[in-house]
Amino acid sequence: MTANPVQRPDRQQSETATATESVTGSESELEPALQQQLKSGLTTECREAIDPQSELIGIFYVENRRRKHNIKIVVKLCPDGIYLRRETAENDHINEQLIRIDDIIGSSFGKRLKKRARGGLNSCKSANHDPQEAADEEEEQQREQQKQQQQQKSTKRRQPGHTQADNSAYLYIYAYLKKEKPLRRVQTLRILRFRTSDHYAENLNTARLWHHTIREHKQRAAASGELARDPGKKLLILLNPKSGSGKGREQFQKQVAPLLREAEAQYDLQITTHPHYAQEYVRSRKDLLERYAGIVVASGDGLFYEVLNGLMERMDWRRACRELSLGIIPCGSGNGLAKSIAHHCNEPYEPKPILHATLICVAGRATPMDVVRVELNHRDKHFVMYSFLSIGWGLIADIDIESERLRSIGAQRFTLWAIRRLITLRCYPGKLFYLPATAKHTERAAEAADIAVESAPESPVETVAPHQAATQTFSEFKDLPDESDVQLRGHESDSDQFADALSMDRSVYRQNGDSWHSAVSRRTAYYSVSGHSTRSNRSRLSVAQRIEAANAEFSQLVPASTIPGLQLPLPAADGWLSEAGEFVMVHAAYTTHLASDCFFAPDSRLNDGLIYLVIIRAGVGRSQLLNFLLSMHNGTHLPVEEDPHIQVLPVRAFRIEPSGSTGILTIDGERVDYGPIQAEVFPGLINVMTTTGQ
Repeated sequence: MTANPVQRPDRQQSETATATESVTGSESELEPALQQQLKSGLTTECREAIDPQSELIGIFYVENRRRKHNIKIVVKLCPDGIYLRRETAENDHINEQLIRIDDIIGSSFGKRLKKRARGGLNSCKSANHDPQEAADEEEEQQREQQKQQQQQKSTKRRQPGHTQADNSAYLYIYAYLKKEKPLRRVQTLRILRFRTSDHYAENLNTARLWHHTIREHKQRAAASGELARDPGKKLLILLNPKSGSGKGREQFQKQVAPLLREAEAQYDLQITTHPHYAQEYVRSRKDLLERYAGIVVASGDGLFYEVLNGLMERMDWRRACRELSLGIIPCGSGNGLAKSIAHHCNEPYEPKPILHATLICVAGRATPMDVVRVELNHRDKHFVMYSFLSIGWGLIADIDIESERLRSIGAQRFTLWAIRRLITLRCYPGKLFYLPATAKHTERAAEAADIAVESAPESPVETVAPHQAATQTFSEFKDLPDESDVQLRGHESDSDQFADALSMDRSVYRQNGDSWHSAVSRRTAYYSVSGHSTRSNRSRLSVAQRIEAANAEFSQLVPASTIPGLQLPLPAADGWLSEAGEFVMVHAAYTTHLASDCFFAPDSRLNDGLIYLVIIRAGVGRSQLLNFLLSMHNGTHLPVEEDPHIQVLPVRAFRIEPSGSTGILTIDGERVDYGPIQAEVFPGLINVMTTTGQ
């Protein structure tokens, strides 16, 4: 049922539409200051002067064709959201609804959309399944159309040669209402029609005022969290086109881009072209912090791993971790982090994980998240990397990696390979060290991490991932220059480092554009290229001063470890415990989910400073192991009472020393060289995009 205008003496005409209502209010119903803004054309200065606590009120009417009378709707916009109060002319029915400001992702205004907007321009009433009732309603609509046509003809006869134009301005409010039981988001579109004046410009100013007030309230609501994103900067979106069975680009175009447009999110889209592209891009992009407020990964957990390690390899890694919030949109196969963030925020994940994750990314808030520093030794080589998800040795790592040969059959490969591994069960000899977590230790670790991030001097990162060690010499990217050069060249373009991307497309894809490149397009870069700036002379420091400054930087590698190095013994006096023997599995997790369907560590939190170490020792029965694997989807796999074979330990750090030379080790689902490994948690080192900001 579309809304029709209703003439009311001494009141404005109004209209409601789509799962929503439309509202128009006379100037007398607005605050005097806002009336003046409307009359003055609502300049930029006026929009900036809008009181964030101000309220806008409008009275609207919608024609109810079924009951043959009009419904009065009072709409009030305030910092809490939009209140809609609906009542009939006889006041026999009153209904109130609140659309929370956090559920509104954005709005737009202008002329009526000719094409049906996403969410519809029709009423949100339930679909009619009664054939007779549907036929009656269709007949009623035909009569209504004929009546309107007759009115238009009579108007033309009274005013020969004059065509009545629609001078109304429309405000489209996009909201995703959060519902419980079951947990879900309901897409809702509210359309408000403003036609208090015969002039379109004045009606447009009224719609613009409502639009900017909504935006002001949303920005202030986001800023009320502990960590808020800078609304004046863009988002950098890194998209893996081969994610999601090669449909990453298409998924972004159809599911992500429309939401970003509704939220008025300014962003640059960068499409990866080869492995480790994102890591090198984030590491070497000079204007990353000046240009962007956050980085969104549109792929699986693997690309997020690249972005994290790319940030930690920057000379300004401390500032990057503090100022850049990281988000993830699950377009890939491994989506443990996206599911963990949704669980933390009490947000729905299924059945539309991409939509729900995008809503989290545009909420404008962030939450600290733990990062685990990992050390590896392989053939006398030492590596340092940073992990956000898990470290695996044994059964789960074997199933994850070895089942890759069955990738063509989809997720069933894990089940089939798990059955095989149960039949031919393996045990791995080795020694396990761990540092149990206590409340005192956790607080001390959090304080140490805060001090390290806030007060430590900026320094470069000399870390190399094992899978990059062989190819680093032949990297197509140039290393960052020294810090003074970064400051002097901060606004120069990165055409040298990314000549391949820029040569294919130097245009800028803007989210509010009318067109989109084809899903099979070979274009890779969709970001602005700044002009060349004039370089000033470098500050003339003496050689001794430069050497002293360089030594000061390299003396503090990031982040400084708080436990002995991997080659050094672990003293029992510091609280370290150890056990030697054979293990079916040792798996360390620091998020709730390892995958979207694997609720592995139910007690984990994003920023609790804990690693949950799950140990399965040799001698466990196959039936018990089968029950363990089958129960991981709902988090009931961990023993409630003490079990001699399966144990979960909250720790701050651990070390694994395998005795053999064959086996599988994984970090965040990616295989690494087999050998001694140790890890320690750094609480709240990075910020991830959430809806709570806690």
